[in-house]
Amino acid sequence: MFGRHKLSDYYRSWPQNDPATDWILILAFRYNFKVVLDKLRNLDNRGGVAVMFACALPIVIAIGGFAIDFATFNMKENTLQVAADSAATAGAKQLALANANDTVINGVVNAYLASTLPADDQSTQHTVTIDRKAASVKVLLTENWMPTFGEFFEAGMTPVVSSATASLQGESKICILSLNETESQAFRMMQSAKILANGCSVYSNSIDPRGMELQNNSSVFAAQICSAGGVVAGKTQTNVTPSTDCPKVADPLMSQLPPAYGNCTANNFKIKSGAVVLTPGVYCGGLEIAGTASVDFSPGTYVIKDGEFTIANTARAKGKNVGFYLTGSGAFLKFTHDANIDFSGEENGDMPGLLFYADRNSAGGIHVITASQAHTMTGTIYLPNDDLRIDPNSSVADLSAYTAIIVNRMRVEQGPTLVLNSNYSATSVPVPDGVRTAATVVLTK
Repeated sequence: MFGRHKLSDYYRSWPQNDPATDWILILAFRYNFKVVLDKLRNLDNRGGVAVMFACALPIVIAIGGFAIDFATFNMKENTLQVAADSAATAGAKQLALANANDTVINGVVNAYLASTLPADDQSTQHTVTIDRKAASVKVLLTENWMPTFGEFFEAGMTPVVSSATASLQGESKICILSLNETESQAFRMMQSAKILANGCSVYSNSIDPRGMELQNNSSVFAAQICSAGGVVAGKTQTNVTPSTDCPKVADPLMSQLPPAYGNCTANNFKIKSGAVVLTPGVYCGGLEIAGTASVDFSPGTYVIKDGEFTIANTARAKGKNVGFYLTGSGAFLKFTHDANIDFSGEENGDMPGLLFYADRNSAGGIHVITASQAHTMTGTIYLPNDDLRIDPNSSVADLSAYTAIIVNRMRVEQGPTLVLNSNYSATSVPVPDGVRTAATVVLTK
């Protein structure tokens, strides 16, 4: 409390060989103010009341001044701690996003500090430590504060320091999540099908004893294989033992709003040959790309309404920074034959991180990917009320930086190798909140 000086320094500055001042000094530092006053009443009145009052007055002021400084110090420390907590938590959440490089994280921390710290604390210095291996962000705040009363004693600047570390803990990367909570075979693999979920997890929310079924030489390699109900595995290879009775995973995209759209820009649109460039719009009656057509999709949101989105034969479809919203009657994916699929999801706009999004008010149906050249589907496939069947005898999504699948029920059959990477930093397509940020943000001091 007394800065650079010790009690002995102050004692030497007082008059020596004066019992009255000796008593006042010692008691002022060793006892509270009430004790000082009580002792003063019992002092021999050698210098008179005025002398004793004059001697006591600096102590009274000192005690009051130190109390004010101490309260101010605590208030500033608490203010800095709240700011550090908020900034570290916000920074840690950014670790879940694909485009969260150090510059982005530092920007978020700076924004939180600017909005949290009072105007008189804006000069506070801070350092940010990002540990990607530990998935943590540490924020250290330091304010050089001059005590108001301590200035009279040449106490100098007093550093007020607060720090907070926030980290993502628990399994956080979702590769597949089947949302159906009651049905048998909500997640099913058959006939030598293979899933390579590189560094992420496979979940089934069904509480049925056969909620997850792995049969006929199928195999799953994932960070975690988890069923809210039971797992039936016959002639199946897994790299980890499937877990049963797992907690259900809440739909991480429940709050995702559908994109706003207007009137039809095309009706029953079909392309069967030639090179065509499509632009975002509302494709009523569906969109069919077939034959030998080669179609490039310009960036933006495509609404497929009241009809299938079909890519078939040897047609080629390519698009970066695109999102497809399927709504209305019969709005399902149908990628078949030797069609070549090369899509990456929206980087911004109405559906950031999403590649395919089916209206959650859908009456239910099946989306089918059997195309033998469906190698790039970067982003999130979100079909909350529909089923997805993947069954070409070839690799699927293997050239994607990351692919996450959230559906009502999942079917992987007929020998495909479904590759679900989670290399988030290799793409500018963001990972939606909850797909990776399902992990808990834990704050420590």
